[in-house]
Amino acid sequence: MEAMDQFHQQAYKVLTSGAFAKAMDISDEDPRIVARYTPELAASGTQSYTSEGPDSLLKFMLARRLIEAGVRVVSVSLSDFDTHSDNNNRMRHIGPLFDHGFHALVTDLESRGMLDDTIVLAWGEFGRTPKVNGKGGRDHWPNVSMGIMAGGGIPGGLVLGATDRQAGKVTSRPLPYSDVIATLYKKLGIDPQTLIHDQTGRPHVLMSDGVPVPELL
Repeated sequence: MEAMDQFHQQAYKVLTSGAFAKAMDISDEDPRIVARYTPELAASGTQSYTSEGPDSLLKFMLARRLIEAGVRVVSVSLSDFDTHSDNNNRMRHIGPLFDHGFHALVTDLESRGMLDDTIVLAWGEFGRTPKVNGKGGRDHWPNVSMGIMAGGGIPGGLVLGATDRQAGKVTSRPLPYSDVIATLYKKLGIDPQTLIHDQTGRPHVLMSDGVPVPELL
């Protein structure tokens, strides 16, 4: 352990602590909180996987429990939004699931006094084509995407950027992914231009491009 840097040591302590094991066991969670993360699914829409049932949103609750246990970064993946076919029916099912899970997590963090020092970010790698293809689906579209941020002292109620009516191209205030990542570093108190060295001694900066978004600071 002495040969490891402080960050590896911190991660190792979290993984081997009783707090982490306790966080992974949700059987002792308040049933009222479990109910808040468990929606009644609408009859419309197409469910393609067992992971899209009402219990699937308990992973959002697990994320909150892991943060409480000392985990600094938690990634939650919700189902499959890669709708190359049957897009509308798929979104009628998984869209409300995401809405419910995101709201439950943010309000849960807020009620526990954790939201101001926790950032919740929801996004994907790219958007979807403005036009529906022959199979009723929407394909990959890197020109326009979206993201939702909450917590961490970020002002609420902001909409940054705009697209045309088909969400096919940006019409104002484009924000690259690198700017969002730079904002996250800034919120963590880390200068995006911090110089670091890899294991061979070569110097790198955390962000070769991208600047923090002033409206989110």
